[in-house]
Amino acid sequence: MKAFHFTALGADGRRHRGVSYAAEAAALRDRLIDARLHPVTIRPALLQHQGPLRLTEAEAARLGRDLAQLMTSGMALAQALSLLETRETPRVSAIAREVRQRLISGEPLSKALEVASGTPARFLQALARGGEASGRQSEVLAAGARSLAAADQLKKRLITLCIYPVFVILVAFGSIAIYAYAVLPSLEPAFEGMGSDIPPQTQAVLTFGAIVRLLMPIAAAGTAALAILLAVSARARRTGGDLVARLLMRGKRSPMRDFVFANFASRLAVMLQAGVPLAPAWRLAREPVTIASLSRALAVQDERLMEGVRLSEVLRAIPNTPPDLIHYVLMGEQSGQVAKALNDGSAVLAGRAQEAIERVLSVITPLVIIVVGGMVGLITMMVFQGLLAVGDAVAM
Repeated sequence: MKAFHFTALGADGRRHRGVSYAAEAAALRDRLIDARLHPVTIRPALLQHQGPLRLTEAEAARLGRDLAQLMTSGMALAQALSLLETRETPRVSAIAREVRQRLISGEPLSKALEVASGTPARFLQALARGGEASGRQSEVLAAGARSLAAADQLKKRLITLCIYPVFVILVAFGSIAIYAYAVLPSLEPAFEGMGSDIPPQTQAVLTFGAIVRLLMPIAAAGTAALAILLAVSARARRTGGDLVARLLMRGKRSPMRDFVFANFASRLAVMLQAGVPLAPAWRLAREPVTIASLSRALAVQDERLMEGVRLSEVLRAIPNTPPDLIHYVLMGEQSGQVAKALNDGSAVLAGRAQEAIERVLSVITPLVIIVVGGMVGLITMMVFQGLLAVGDAVAM
């Protein structure tokens, strides 16, 4: 679907402007006419591409929550989607409209939700399949919406924590670039002709500046090429994302590992609480996992669960599973409350991931400031030593 900017006249003569999604401009024109609006202009938004609409975690959580509330009040699913079309953002409204049309044509909700793409959308599809299997659609959607909202809040919190260190690091690179491109080249003529009389440390600084000026354009070109490749190639994004995730998931206290398994445990708990049997719940919970290596490891365990192997034994067979999660599941199996144990384990892992990242960033940020300040001070001192040497040579 594509995004279009439109201007239309209402029956009262007022102008209505906005953004809406449709397969073609003609479809949007017909929709505006059906809404008793006279289209004046319809133009595509910039940087368009044809394809499914992506849902963010916040949008998926709100969509699932609103659907659950309306269905609980006794409203039919198609009616609920029709109501949401007028109350949601343009992108979510377009998804609700397409889902409603598919429902009218006879598709189940889980199939109709395939009009949206992205991990949160896949989780909504899994929730819908779980609700269809258990007959408790509204309860499953409500529980899944809470899980999505919690994951969204945690992700936003982690991103917020990373903003300041990233800013400091960019300033550090900017400071080095300014010295290499602006300060040192303007001082180099003062040292010409001195030969071996230049202090070694000053010569080292000048050489460092020359190396930076040589390598920085190459690094910038490489970064730009990589960014373009990731922007145009979905396969490159998947491969790169999987490689980075595998590297970050190593270690006994990996925040990335805790974050991924916390989300997985939360999804599995939602399915079990909705009454979905363990084996189907496992398949539905693992579907949104985007890390290829972990997704394959989870899929291998499907048959074992069908054979009746305990969940704790299955988790032990998966590489990098946090021992704390296995411990919670063991306690849940002994008490007969596996879903609650998964929720508790998910909360512990999510809290630990956030705490670990906060601890690392609290060390990295001042360390970067100290290193950058020390480098700038050292470079300045070495340059002034060279200038003093030039002054002494002139005096002689």
